[in-house]
Amino acid sequence: MLTHPSRRSLLAAVHSSHLVAPLLAVVGSAVLVMALTPRTLLAFVGGALFGAVTGTVYVIVGVLAGACLSFAVGRFLGRAFVASQLRGRFALVEQAVARRGLMAVIIARLIPLVPFGISNYAFGTTSIGFLGFLGGTLVGAAPATVAYAALGAATMKGDPSGATYAGIAVGVLGVGGTIGTYLVWRRRPRNRPEKPTERDGETTTRALTGTRSD
Repeated sequence: MLTHPSRRSLLAAVHSSHLVAPLLAVVGSAVLVMALTPRTLLAFVGGALFGAVTGTVYVIVGVLAGACLSFAVGRFLGRAFVASQLRGRFALVEQAVARRGLMAVIIARLIPLVPFGISNYAFGTTSIGFLGFLGGTLVGAAPATVAYAALGAATMKGDPSGATYAGIAVGVLGVGGTIGTYLVWRRRPRNRPEKPTERDGETTTRALTGTRSD
């Protein structure tokens, strides 16, 4: 008859393997990120198994690796097609992202409504540079990763106060991300009608009066 492992036996199994377990954590995080697994779930599990600090490090490394691989796939398979199809507002959005590469990635990582896994592939189809993507992902993903890893560690240890503080941090990040979503939406690029030139006005006047220029 199958039995579920206890918390103590699970932690003992993880900490008894000083090389394999960290390697599996990093590689597994990278693969799962490419498979669109939420990074917050990975951070929670990493914190529960390895502790808040160590779990954060392992998950961050794995998440960065998976994000970079996804970015490369998007760049290789989708950039040429997307560049040829950009029109109107979508072209304005792409230009804004390219101009503010690092900040655009940081903001996307902080907004809870932007799926992390999908955005990795999507950023690859834009003209943003790789270093901007890497730096923005590291800075933007770190706060939530730390908070969820701390929450996982406190939950696994049965620490109510630690879980409460970590939960508050998660809530603050969620509220801040929601406010950021609204601010980004308010400043979204918009199509603006071109102002008529003086020559356009003259042409319209002649068309209405039936005159023509020599």
